[in-house]
Amino acid sequence: MSECFVSLGDPLLRTLDTVVVAASLSQPAAPVAAQKSTKKSVIAPAIPNDPLLEVVLHDTVIFPEGGGQPTDTGIITTVADGITWEVLQAKRHGGHAVHYVRVKGGETDKALLAFLPGTKVTVALGQEGYDRRYDHMSMHTSQHLLSALLESRLELPTLSWSLTAYPSPCYVEIPRGMTVEEVSLIQNEANQLVFEGRRVHVEVEELDQTQEKPTTVLESGRAVGKGLPDDYTGGVKRVVVIDGVDRNPYAFHHCHAFILNESLFSVAVGPIFQASTICNFF
Repeated sequence: MSECFVSLGDPLLRTLDTVVVAASLSQPAAPVAAQKSTKKSVIAPAIPNDPLLEVVLHDTVIFPEGGGQPTDTGIITTVADGITWEVLQAKRHGGHAVHYVRVKGGETDKALLAFLPGTKVTVALGQEGYDRRYDHMSMHTSQHLLSALLESRLELPTLSWSLTAYPSPCYVEIPRGMTVEEVSLIQNEANQLVFEGRRVHVEVEELDQTQEKPTTVLESGRAVGKGLPDDYTGGVKRVVVIDGVDRNPYAFHHCHAFILNESLFSVAVGPIFQASTICNFF
């Protein structure tokens, strides 16, 4: 089974013919006590009370939630009967994408028969899912650009970031506030690179876990730095390269040219999480 996801090689790909590897009835998660959060959570689709199947495919264009990038949504069509099933979300389990498929009418036995291993299916984003994906990857690429410029020009590392639902702005968290001159510097240089259509490409190499540097984990539990998720088992390491600007390991979607991002606007605001940190919205 592929652990690379074809959509990483072509993030604009919308549909794919593939086969079912495994399917099981999803068990509801144990309730978690509500906790006050000081950080906006990654936006995930609302999950109804209907039964769900957890479906693993040989490959997929529906990319799972991870690394700050929200889940894709989409549809799976069983080829034999042409029935379409709604994919509400996908999650990464190690190197595998697990699709959470809504069971129509609560008929779980029928659904399990429809997704027997080896069943031919077509997995697709659909227009709504593609629009969601395009927004996510555009903002994710913009975050890489913004974080790279903040670190290289002002020595301001990104402590965390959040990709929020349109039209809310995304943000990166940095250690201190910025002057008006610094904001103007970063904004102008970022937009210049966007207007140039600066090339973005991906380099793929064999993953050697012994050579990977662990990310720093703060007392709060927050991981800071560049690195792959601890449970990533994809076998290969992908590095997104912004020519002349940044190299960063990743397992998620990015635009192949900054011209796709149109423009990037950065605004420094007051402390949000702690007195010592600032959020830059873009």
